[in-house]
Amino acid sequence: MAPACALTTVAILAALLFFVLLLLSRTMELRFTTSYAMVDCAPPPAPDDGAAAFRGTLLPLLAALPAAAAPTGFASLKSDGGGAFARGLCLGDPAPRDCLACLAAAAKKLTGCGASRRAGVWRSEGCFMAYADSNTSSAHEDGFRDVVSFGEEVYPAVISVDDGTLPSIPNCFDTRALVALARSLSGRGAGNSSGARVVTDAAALSSNATGKTAVTLRAQCARDRAAAAECARCLGDSARGVRACGWVLDGEHERVADVVGYHCFLRIETSVPPRPVAKYVKQPVVLALCAAMLLVLVVTAVIACVRKKRGTGNVAAVAAASGQQTNAAAN
Repeated sequence: MAPACALTTVAILAALLFFVLLLLSRTMELRFTTSYAMVDCAPPPAPDDGAAAFRGTLLPLLAALPAAAAPTGFASLKSDGGGAFARGLCLGDPAPRDCLACLAAAAKKLTGCGASRRAGVWRSEGCFMAYADSNTSSAHEDGFRDVVSFGEEVYPAVISVDDGTLPSIPNCFDTRALVALARSLSGRGAGNSSGARVVTDAAALSSNATGKTAVTLRAQCARDRAAAAECARCLGDSARGVRACGWVLDGEHERVADVVGYHCFLRIETSVPPRPVAKYVKQPVVLALCAAMLLVLVVTAVIACVRKKRGTGNVAAVAAASGQQTNAAAN
């Protein structure tokens, strides 16, 4: 029985140690990722006698566009009579099958825009599709910007003690620095198939960033409207549309913001390095709590083993006494 009790105690201690390590590491952090499909259906002209004819030429374009764009990540199609135009863009450099799947889902969204003559859809998987009745930009397209904040909200599973002091949370980007960095992406390949990506330290974009927060900017401009100056202007306008504050640049939190538009896409995201276990083991409160839990489990296991051993001994004694009485009766 002693070996069994020892093995039980060791198993409990190993399980507790594993749990503590998970608790103190990033494995136990809770992450919530939000997906989206942002659809913009421009108001249809009224009256529109040619709405049915336009839709009849548009639907075949939307059906053909995903397969046309998947191999290279971009395609622009027009109907035979030139009455309808459509283009699709996959962000970054995805596999053709992923690009195809994303654009096919986007095409289904656009079919719901009814009689609208211009519309666009952006999907968080990384693609954009739009259609129009002209190959030139409209004022609505030029001015359209929408910011989608989502991504990973990190809640560290770490015990802390409130010492009564108000936290000082570095929160804001320097908008001018952010705009300048976004504009610079136009010269780093934002018009290419793979788009542009740059990583910088948060301290380069904020006067009060702490910790080791990294900021990643990803950008891509539509290839048929990707002149460097136009791309830079679009990305700069997108960066201005992002809320400068609320980023919590303390090395403990992560944020993502997508700025979608008809001519360019900009993603800003913050990330933090994996949190070392030793950082929290040094905290006396956490260390004392872990030690207390270990002690309680060890004492509980020992008491259970002793009680079980005593119970087994009592059963054996009763059995021996019963055997002696039986033998005496037989004699």
